[in-house]
Amino acid sequence: MSGVRAVIHDHDGGLDDILALLLLTRYDNVALRGVAVTPADCLPVPAVSVTRKVLGMTGLTGVPVATGELPGRNPFPLEWRIDALRMDALPVLNRPGPLAGEPAGLPAHRQLAAWLLAAEAPVTVLATGPMTNLAWCLDRCPEVESKIAEVVFMGGALDVPGNVDQPGHDGSAEWNIYWDPDAAQRVFDSGVPVTMFPLDVTDLVPITGEFARAFGGHYGDPVSDLAGTLLAMTFGTLETTGMPYCGWDTLTTSYLAAPGMFEFETVRCRVITTGHGQGRTVRDDTGRPVKCARTVDPDHFYKHCLAVLTG
Repeated sequence: MSGVRAVIHDHDGGLDDILALLLLTRYDNVALRGVAVTPADCLPVPAVSVTRKVLGMTGLTGVPVATGELPGRNPFPLEWRIDALRMDALPVLNRPGPLAGEPAGLPAHRQLAAWLLAAEAPVTVLATGPMTNLAWCLDRCPEVESKIAEVVFMGGALDVPGNVDQPGHDGSAEWNIYWDPDAAQRVFDSGVPVTMFPLDVTDLVPITGEFARAFGGHYGDPVSDLAGTLLAMTFGTLETTGMPYCGWDTLTTSYLAAPGMFEFETVRCRVITTGHGQGRTVRDDTGRPVKCARTVDPDHFYKHCLAVLTG
């Protein structure tokens, strides 16, 4: 179909990842070819279950879902990862009837390679979690480079502080890169086009009470109900971590349908892979050029999500 982009979504099972998946299921210009679940900010079994139920709820029961098994160097806190358990128990995801997408036959890293190699035309890889699976593909199956039209990645922090608060770290890194710094640098070392949405821009769209409560006016539709519930589940993040919960993955995903809401800059950068700043993304004149989102209209973003998820 003209104007339709084939997309593989590699997410790591957080609240915002599932909101991003919901957006993908509603975009007319996206053909979702597969979903890989990276075991980073989640417990993988319930995260895969949630993913399959969302695909079933939205009528995409034929989209395959692959379970990740490759580990990252720096684990996410367990208290964040158990959100997948809570999501999997939500009544809206457990209504009677077939609510399961199709399980894939291979672990996520091998399945991603298989999906890409079988693609008739280059595919967009939307990575709202770490890029571990993609880095494995580039190492083991370098021919996948020609099968990737664009990597759209939520991660990094260029000119703002990071969101990693762990013993022995200097706080300069963003979590999706910190989980596996080598994987991010491997993708940067490749020739695939990368469009990056760092904390510099995602921090501009915190999840507000006004935004979450707006879904109450559309109660009764399963997609709207799930979106509003997931947004409500983000409350308390500021009080417990000192950092607001932002639309990291949903903002990144919205680029696929509404690129005009962003302004971009080409940035040469690299990832620090060792030491107290491991996972930090730094500007470097010798680094690879990345298309980096720099500004967004927050009001446009909130209205876009509300319209898409309640329409």
